[in-house]
Amino acid sequence: MSVDGNGERQLLDDQIAYYRARAAEYDAWWFRTGRFDRGADNNAAWRAEVGVVEAAVAEMLASARPSTVLELACGTGLFTRHLAPHVAAVTAVDASPEVISINRGRVALPNVRYVQADLFAFEPETRYDCVFMSFWLSHVPHARFDAFWAMVRRALAPGGFAYVVDSAHDPTSTAANHPTPDRHAGIVTRKLDDGREFRIVKVFWEPMMLADRLRRLGFEADIGATARYFVYGSARYFSE
Repeated sequence: MSVDGNGERQLLDDQIAYYRARAAEYDAWWFRTGRFDRGADNNAAWRAEVGVVEAAVAEMLASARPSTVLELACGTGLFTRHLAPHVAAVTAVDASPEVISINRGRVALPNVRYVQADLFAFEPETRYDCVFMSFWLSHVPHARFDAFWAMVRRALAPGGFAYVVDSAHDPTSTAANHPTPDRHAGIVTRKLDDGREFRIVKVFWEPMMLADRLRRLGFEADIGATARYFVYGSARYFSE
């Protein structure tokens, strides 16, 4: 992604504006409705892989048994609803008050504390057993990757770990009226139901590349992928 400092800040502001404007229609992507309905075969493949990722998150919660979770870019609660019933406390952070409102209504549990914040300015007030992020890391520009993971490291309690779920590069993951995203561009154009268009950051990580980049920052990562749509896995900081 070749933008200067001012251009990058504008791009990140547009990204926040996009997800605020998209809040009410965001779930159509996850549930494969409307513009995201890609036909019976693709929808079935998508749902099967959603099941794989959700099962992996459930296994992580059962085996690692984190007590406290910091969820970055909590969105409309598609994963908050899986995290909150199994831990003592979740701090759910997002830049969009609109998605936080949807999340709060969907999850409706007293152990979730919501924080509205730009994640590129966010600083954790305490340390957590797990830092969880779903479909957020792909929106972190390469130039901010190291600083972002330094913040994650500061948020982790001793022995804690990060867990990542994100998008693999598949043209049927996005809306039918979106152009096929360039795997390497780092920026995509996204359209809302009303036709408005926004440019946002979109970095498609492959498991080995992500694990290697994290290793250079002191994290030991175990990242896997489903057949088409998702990458997921954990990262532990080993340089303490």
